[in-house]
Amino acid sequence: MRFFAFSKNGWKKYFLLPVLSMLSAGTSVSGASADWNEKTIRDNLQLVAEWQAKHPKKRSPLHWTYGAFYSGLVQYGLSVPEGPGLPLLRKAGEEQGWKTLNRHYHADDHAVGHAWMEMAMEDGNPAAAEKIRAVLDKVMNRPSSASLQFLTPGCQDRWSWSDALFMSPPVFVKLAAYTGDRRYLEFMDREYKLTCDYLFDREEGLFFRDSRYFTVPAANGKKMFWSRGNGWVIAGLPLILQDMPADWPSRPFYEDLLKRLAAALKKCQSPDGSWHASLLDPDEPPLKEMSGTLFIMYGMLWGVNQGYLDADEYLPSICKAWKAACDAVSKEGALGWVQPIADKPGHYSGKDTEVYGAGAYLMAGSELRKYVIDRDHPQKKTVTVTNPLGRFRPAETVSVPWPSGGSGDAAGLRVFDVRHGRVIPHQLADTDGDGTTDTLLFQSNFRPGTVRDFWILENSCLGEAPSADVCFSRPVPERLDDFAWENDLTAHRIYGPAVARPAPEGEGLVSSGTDVWSKRAGTPVINEFYKRGDYHRDHGRGLDMYNVGPGRGCGGIAVFRDGKPHVSGNWASARTLYNGPVQTAFEVVYAPWDIGGGVRVAETRRVTLDAGNRFSKVRSVLNVRGAETVKAGVGMDTGKRRNDYEAVMEDRESGGLMTAWSRPRKDDGCLGTAVIVPWVPEGRAVDAEGCTYLLRKVANGEPFEWYMGAVWDKASPIRSAAGWEAEARRVRECIGHPLQVRVR
Repeated sequence: MRFFAFSKNGWKKYFLLPVLSMLSAGTSVSGASADWNEKTIRDNLQLVAEWQAKHPKKRSPLHWTYGAFYSGLVQYGLSVPEGPGLPLLRKAGEEQGWKTLNRHYHADDHAVGHAWMEMAMEDGNPAAAEKIRAVLDKVMNRPSSASLQFLTPGCQDRWSWSDALFMSPPVFVKLAAYTGDRRYLEFMDREYKLTCDYLFDREEGLFFRDSRYFTVPAANGKKMFWSRGNGWVIAGLPLILQDMPADWPSRPFYEDLLKRLAAALKKCQSPDGSWHASLLDPDEPPLKEMSGTLFIMYGMLWGVNQGYLDADEYLPSICKAWKAACDAVSKEGALGWVQPIADKPGHYSGKDTEVYGAGAYLMAGSELRKYVIDRDHPQKKTVTVTNPLGRFRPAETVSVPWPSGGSGDAAGLRVFDVRHGRVIPHQLADTDGDGTTDTLLFQSNFRPGTVRDFWILENSCLGEAPSADVCFSRPVPERLDDFAWENDLTAHRIYGPAVARPAPEGEGLVSSGTDVWSKRAGTPVINEFYKRGDYHRDHGRGLDMYNVGPGRGCGGIAVFRDGKPHVSGNWASARTLYNGPVQTAFEVVYAPWDIGGGVRVAETRRVTLDAGNRFSKVRSVLNVRGAETVKAGVGMDTGKRRNDYEAVMEDRESGGLMTAWSRPRKDDGCLGTAVIVPWVPEGRAVDAEGCTYLLRKVANGEPFEWYMGAVWDKASPIRSAAGWEAEARRVRECIGHPLQVRVR
């Protein structure tokens, strides 16, 4: 009878192979069904995530093992936002200050950056990215030149072991996506290819764990390839490819590596559905090993879902792997048969659990859930969205024509974000006001140069996305005919007929300028402010500290004749077109006003404000009588008389842009305002009220667009005039390069 021997911590143990085989089969009752059913998979994910969160290891939450767990937790959390994943991550990140451990060059200590960067982009939280960015900037700007030969001085300052290709490269790619700085991609490319050239065995199509194993064979005399070591590599490739620009020159290298590695690993799968610790010697030991199995399954299934790998060829292997994994989950949610921390095949049992094993389960299960949802909706439509810019675009709205023959049934309609694996809020809107739904609206974040798919699912049984009508507008007759609108970040109002009346019926205020309300993010304020009445003081949710007067405020228009501005009175009529979780739209009409020379002008203005945006889009149409064209100006307050600006910037080179930033106002902070015009101004003007205008010629009935926005430094990561100018320039660039949308 043959014996198996291995060495660990300087001592040896010997086991009879038949005994090990019985151990691998296991006798405990599984708590995770292997059925390919969306709800079953979602329940399994929650079971494993919650068990692992309740049974922490006695090590730093920033340790690489937790980094791998967070990688799975963030994928689960993004796919099931109502589950425990995202709250657990936010809690961990905030408690640890979004930092890393202190070995700044060591790839293991970068692993938490996977989740930190995802949360920075998901939550719009730059603090989650700051510290990992500082660490990787140091690595990139002062790169190590140490040898990749393992155990030589400084070798672990480079990616000299296969695990490192999971731990660090995806974080560089995510930083490139977040910042738009291609240097992160260039550094990652160079270092990754050097490691691949060094550790990849082209004959077997597998990775050595590190250079020590070039000459150390497995017990059966074959080359020693560790399953988890190869699992790290194939699981890291999706994390790289999903955020790498579609046109990145070396992208085919990573796609080809995924295919080659998957093909080689498929040959190594054991009959029990798992990948044993030693890929070419499955009797070393003859035990199923779940961390390697699940990382490999994740990489393969992602390849199938993305069309890189043939489904007919790989799904049988994936099905067996998932069955083996679910059999290893206890009824309480503990994933067993996970080899402890190691660098080669070694001993473990059904009672061994590890946080990275749970992370691998969450990654594989989240990817499987996407496959099942795809399978269950054969009639779905796919919306492919391309970001043509080399910058990150948060909270961008996608507009898709909704055919007149569409069901319009919001109860059964779902929009599914394929990357994140989740149903997202959507809105059906009548954008042309004819009484018929014509547009489907939804939002997402878009990374530089990436191509994203969204599925339109009708009559779906998937749960609705949690949502609220955060985009809201309404007339306010109880406050002298104001009209107010807001989203989760900003709020505004304009003035109606009643306030123009002399006191005591009104206030004698004649103004078509726009007011700004400073509000805390995520807090609806319109109804509360008007109910309270006292909104010029901050009671915890924000305040009105902006002064409009008869000027343009945060944005408005004037019509110029002989160099003089002529402005309308207060709005004559106003109506909300729709509210919702993605966008609010309303229309206001300004009655005709004289501009001299027998010419009269009226304005119809349509305004939209999207969730997660600080800028309202305005479409103005002038009805001109007495002339074929007029010179119109889009303006905002830039003087110091009303709002005491510390800095004012104007740029007319790439479409007009003006920003202003106020001085601090006691305890109420600073306010920034801006106007953007997506056309090249023909000139500029300044009026006696301290407003600056960007000018253009407009014909009767010709629509023209402009944008107005505001920010409050006490409720935003934008804390300076320079920061506000940068944000306004970013928005202008996005306006000039819209998302490319294709429906099939």
